Amino acid sequence: MQRWMSWLTRIKSDVVYSARQFRRAPGYAAFTILVLALGIGTVTAMFTVVYAVLLKPLPFNASGRLFQLDSLSANDDVGMSFPFEEIRAWQQATKGTAQIAFSGGGLNIADGPSGAELITEVEVSNNLFDLLGARPMMGRLFIDGAHGAGDANGVVLSYSLWQKEFGGDPQVIGKLIHIGGVARTVTGVMQQQFLYPVWDDRPEAWVPVDPSELTASSSDTYSYLVPLVRVNKGIPAKDVEAQLKRVHARYVKPGDEAIRLQGVRDLLVADVRPALRALIAAVILVWMIACSNVAGLMLARVAARRTEIAVRAALGAGWQRIAQQFLVESLMLSGAGAAVGLGIAVLLLRVFQQVMRKNLPLAGTIHWNGAVWAGLVVLAVLTGLIFGAAPAMVAARAGIQNGLKNSGRAQAGSRSQNRLRALLLVGQVALSIALLTGAGLMLRTMYALRHAPLGFRTDHLVLTSLTVPNDLYGKRNVGTVVWNPLLEKIRQTPGVRSAALSTVLPIQHPVELITLIYATQWMHGDASATVRAATPELMDALGVRMRRGRFFTAEDTVSSLPVMVVNQTFVNRYLGGGDAVGKVVRYGRDAHSATVVGVMEDVHQDGVAEKSKPEFYLCMSQIGPDNSVYRALLGRVMQVAVRTEIAPAALIPTLRQAIHDANPHLAIGECTSMAEAVEDSVSAQKMAALVIGVFGGLVLLITAVGLYGLLNFLVAQRTPEIGIRMALGANRVRVIEMVMGQLLIWLAAGTLLGVGLALASGRLLEAYLFGVRATDPWSMALAPLTLLFCGVLAALVPVKRAVSINPVDALRAE
Repeated sequence: MQRWMSWLTRIKSDVVYSARQFRRAPGYAAFTILVLALGIGTVTAMFTVVYAVLLKPLPFNASGRLFQLDSLSANDDVGMSFPFEEIRAWQQATKGTAQIAFSGGGLNIADGPSGAELITEVEVSNNLFDLLGARPMMGRLFIDGAHGAGDANGVVLSYSLWQKEFGGDPQVIGKLIHIGGVARTVTGVMQQQFLYPVWDDRPEAWVPVDPSELTASSSDTYSYLVPLVRVNKGIPAKDVEAQLKRVHARYVKPGDEAIRLQGVRDLLVADVRPALRALIAAVILVWMIACSNVAGLMLARVAARRTEIAVRAALGAGWQRIAQQFLVESLMLSGAGAAVGLGIAVLLLRVFQQVMRKNLPLAGTIHWNGAVWAGLVVLAVLTGLIFGAAPAMVAARAGIQNGLKNSGRAQAGSRSQNRLRALLLVGQVALSIALLTGAGLMLRTMYALRHAPLGFRTDHLVLTSLTVPNDLYGKRNVGTVVWNPLLEKIRQTPGVRSAALSTVLPIQHPVELITLIYATQWMHGDASATVRAATPELMDALGVRMRRGRFFTAEDTVSSLPVMVVNQTFVNRYLGGGDAVGKVVRYGRDAHSATVVGVMEDVHQDGVAEKSKPEFYLCMSQIGPDNSVYRALLGRVMQVAVRTEIAPAALIPTLRQAIHDANPHLAIGECTSMAEAVEDSVSAQKMAALVIGVFGGLVLLITAVGLYGLLNFLVAQRTPEIGIRMALGANRVRVIEMVMGQLLIWLAAGTLLGVGLALASGRLLEAYLFGVRATDPWSMALAPLTLLFCGVLAALVPVKRAVSINPVDALRAE
């Protein structure tokens, strides 16, 4: 006990002494704390994101034992749905090793108190909520029945739908809401944080699977469902996977497809994990640069305090006592840096949340929690120990005799210490070059994306999607009774210059239909292409140019010759690349024929960075219920493109009202401008550019601060030498050459190493690059030049101090 009290007393005295040292050198303390705050704050913000997305347990009971089943075909196509009969066989085969639930469904129209709205409806088996360990916020879940039929017309609402449709009414249980034409009784409301399926942005209603549909051989509604597997405790997942594979072999031909178990989180973050790894690497670089920077400053500080250290050693302080003193100082600086870095982390986290919310799964769960606070404390301690270890050991090994010499050479430290400081600084420069090169590549990518020809105009263009309730129109032609009157109403809206309908508009893809293209004399075998339906005004609304021929006109009707318009990629791949006008193409399940009347420019349909695919348009007025593509193209979702005479944002409220007045049963999707849609399509690149740019800026600032601090120290320590040189006739130019020469040597060495690092790490960014290579020479040259410019700026004050030294005063001090 007495030993511990003695140790605590020494620690207390070291803390008091360290605080006194910081008061004597406030500039050094401020610089060090700033650099540490930047490094620790950046790591803390990124750890908060990574913890929420990759590490934090999902809000399900024992989520580590939850798995998703998917299939991988010979063509590497991944599927997640399976027939009910096979799922039932899996349930029987794994009774002692796993539990299996399933879900299905998708988009549907909810007709609630606020009108028609498109929602995500999830049909679930009766055991799914129990398997997840989910509990409602109010009310109850479905009563067990055969396959979940206890509440055949019940519905469990999400928290967001409860707020939106019922205004958060606490008496909502028992009320009715119509979904897909079916009147359903609200039985419960789920917790706000509940999310299943996890890969869906916003599941809003859960309903029980209809058992009669499950067993009806004529029904396609539930022919495929998505299974969810919970492996029993103590059972290896690979054993369950083997059981499932044995059953699956009875339902497929040998070699057709393989199934596998994937953890729910692994499936959820598969697309973003590489990006997060790249960001983690960038953050670690920032932190390493901060630690090496501070270590260099502390080594310089040790050299300046050699006399003090020697006196303490002469008075009996052992090397452990001296090392402890410097470790306490480093931990205090790290603690202060963590406190300031907390504010930086909060700001960075807000930036990350704004930029990443559309690209990251579970983005809504990114917030401060106990794990993040614990991580911040551990990081502060670890940082203090890492950057303080080398200075503490150097101080502990300092000799008494050399330390008591009050010469400038002794004050400057030994050659080994100077070399260590130089190596740390060269390492910082190299890491900075690597990050700045990455930032340059992303800036070049964003420039290329913003100047890429899209094939259509983005100005004064408003987009929205509409969903039609199938139950209201039965076998009537939806084009005639719904879409044509709607388009006429939109055209009459003030502020609208032109309007058109299309099943798919560029960039936005609620539905995409791929259909069969039968072999022509210009290709071998059958192929496939994207098929769309549109009204004649589409080319004018989008501003797309026709290469040859024409687009649709009012004369293209059901009674006229069936026609189609193809894009240039379709012509090149399937029609020989020549003049395609007049050629006949057969398509679809029932081999419909249509004559090509026009060839349009290729349009970036899937995104700015995506290449055009073969596609063709059919005229909406020529597609009737007897066409095999009618139901898929016209019977569900349609998009509206409106060319405006006023600002798009000003027209959106009027447009929504016009659509509602024309047909209140239609569910209106999000209204946005084409410019916003294009921006959203490059959000992944924007996120990478912003985050890497922020990191590059932080690294640049940290390195500049380190260069300033080290140069300032070296000038201070070499003041006697500079005084002697000036007394012997050296002019100011020679002094500037001496200081700047040292800086340029460091920058040159760091640049050579940094370019090598940039070349090696460039492949991490290749997936995000567009219009530029990872070895882009401009980016490789811009990073060193930027760092050189900042290094020269950082050197101005030390150089000015060096050339203003009075030789007489310097010699007197020596």
